[in-house]
Amino acid sequence: MRLTEAKRDHYRKLAKEEGYSSRASYKLLQINSKYKILRSGDYVIDFGCAPGGWLEVASKEVSDSGCVIGIDKKPVKTSLANVKFLCMDVFDVSMEERILRLCGRKGDVVLSDLAPNVSGIWEIDHAKQIDLCRRVLEMLPKILARGGTAVLKVFEGPSFKNFLGEVKRKFAYVTIEKPLASRGASSEFYLVCKNYLA
Repeated sequence: MRLTEAKRDHYRKLAKEEGYSSRASYKLLQINSKYKILRSGDYVIDFGCAPGGWLEVASKEVSDSGCVIGIDKKPVKTSLANVKFLCMDVFDVSMEERILRLCGRKGDVVLSDLAPNVSGIWEIDHAKQIDLCRRVLEMLPKILARGGTAVLKVFEGPSFKNFLGEVKRKFAYVTIEKPLASRGASSEFYLVCKNYLA
């Protein structure tokens, strides 16, 4: 068995043992352990939340005094008391309004694990993924509080450098992170962005 497959199986098994719906939970757990992005009482907005692994992590970290809004085109069932779900496309023009109506205020943290339906043509998939990230960035003035945090999944590729520049103009601190739970061969990594300059 190759190392990447062994690692994937390890996190899948761990997720089952620890009650998480997805091995992806460990990506957020590892990012949070390193950067302390989630705190008790936070309001969190989670884009691309299916099948729910990040929702479970965020729900636990923000505790009963916090709130997590999950958004995905695929339905997600959750019984977590502090989690609400919107079944919507991220490009829906009413997105910001719906989020604010559910939250009651701007969020403290925006998470995005969004990814396109992969076509297998890398240039197209990369461009689509950056478009998803740009859509999240476009919504921040209406949904993220000043001083807030964002974690954005990005794919490596030719448009990344320009996108990184856009993100750095909006946050005081931006770093690139590849959690151990990510597949080694995967081109995905995460931008951890702190202190939103609203």
